[in-house]
Amino acid sequence: MDIGIVCQNASTGGWRYAVTLATALARLSDRPRVTLWSHVERLPPGAADRLRGADVRLADLPGRLPRPLRQSRRRRLTGWRRFDEALVAMWQRSKLRRRERYGRRLARVLAGHDVVHFAWPYDLDPPPVAVPMSFIPHDFIYAHEFGVTTYDHVDWTTTRASHRRWLDRAAPVVSSDFVAAELRAVFSDHRGAVDVIPLSSLLPASVVATPPAALAARWGLPADYVLCPNNLMPHKNLGALVSALWHLRRAGTPLKLVVCGPDTAGVRAVVRSPLYADRVDAPGEWDVLGLGMVGDDDLAGLLAGALVVVNPSLCEAGSGSALDAWSCGSAVALADIPAFRDQVRALGTRAEWFDPRDPRDIARMITGAAEERDRLAADGAASRATLARYGWDEVARRYMAVFTRLVAA
Repeated sequence: MDIGIVCQNASTGGWRYAVTLATALARLSDRPRVTLWSHVERLPPGAADRLRGADVRLADLPGRLPRPLRQSRRRRLTGWRRFDEALVAMWQRSKLRRRERYGRRLARVLAGHDVVHFAWPYDLDPPPVAVPMSFIPHDFIYAHEFGVTTYDHVDWTTTRASHRRWLDRAAPVVSSDFVAAELRAVFSDHRGAVDVIPLSSLLPASVVATPPAALAARWGLPADYVLCPNNLMPHKNLGALVSALWHLRRAGTPLKLVVCGPDTAGVRAVVRSPLYADRVDAPGEWDVLGLGMVGDDDLAGLLAGALVVVNPSLCEAGSGSALDAWSCGSAVALADIPAFRDQVRALGTRAEWFDPRDPRDIARMITGAAEERDRLAADGAASRATLARYGWDEVARRYMAVFTRLVAA
């Protein structure tokens, strides 16, 4: 079978998902031909070498996808109050026409595959190809409000309309029962199948963890720290974790928080209030330290050295940081939300639970982790063994079953 995977743009997890899926499919015993279509310069460090080493063909997408109408551009347009609605409508029509033209170009290069899977169906409409297509929506964050700006009304309606076109043309694959329920809630008239395929760790099997001592020397990390490998999007709920540090300090258990991921580079702050952390410029004392994007080896070392790996998100398809932490045998603590409960139930891994809206409960969990290190170490080892039995070879076999069914139909 000839499989095309398209990843024109993505979050960090989206890029890692696309690369890991492509390499896992290429390892299957029936040896499908796999091509990853992307903009090569956007791939994460080392991804191109991983793909070539797995005999995955890496192909550059044609041209550039028309940029979406982001909020900053609309704000500039809204300064022209007299022409605001007409300008926005004209911009949207122009963008849609460009996306349609791009879709036709994309269809021509994808026509030779037996099936095409889209790893990040955002700001991209389904191209008019005759071969079967599938897509993974990851989550439906755009359908929720978190009390701060994430998606405004235009973004919400545009993204929902695009997903509707994907559902009309392609088969959805999701990673948890929660996301399947989200899909049916947002699109209550959808009657087609929704395949649920849980994911495994996105760390490559070849990763060699950087020794924690080397990371401590490089970044000035203490012996004990809490790790949160997340970006700073509002639904990631980092503020509650920062507030928990204040409660820990008042209880006489001060601990440091290390964050890594997009937009976290240069974050250095001290916690003097339960409401927020204060940014500081000096390289001295800190309570919260942001490392930005780190390589797989450094990430594995950070996971191994952490007292506990915490994900306080309010809504997700699943916890990628937990998957990576379990694969390293690290202790994991998760927000008690449906997606994470689904993930742990499906995989059989272990985690500590806390109320993501209650900083005192997060502080209670962290205090417990410090007091019960042996139990959490045993949970981490058990989770590592469990996850090893559900690796990407199994994930790829399940995806292959979906592709085979689509081609046969």
